[in-house]
Amino acid sequence: MNFTQYMMEFYGPNGIYSELNFNETQIALATQIYKCRLPNGALDFVGDSIDRERVRDIILEAREGVIPEFAKT
Repeated sequence: MNFTQYMMEFYGPNGIYSELNFNETQIALATQIYKCRLPNGALDFVGDSIDRERVRDIILEAREGVIPEFAKT
């Protein structure tokens, strides 16, 4: 399973936390932002629970801002 699928199982329309209603585009963009923020780039990204929660937080923070790709629909 790839990281996007893993995220969708938690935060997608049919996920455990479906009320967040993330889509694959949001997850992909937030994952790239997260990887860019890591001190050693993608080398520190393993796709585990910590990465999942940090990517989730990036999406939630972006929804509070003005990034249209992260708007909840």
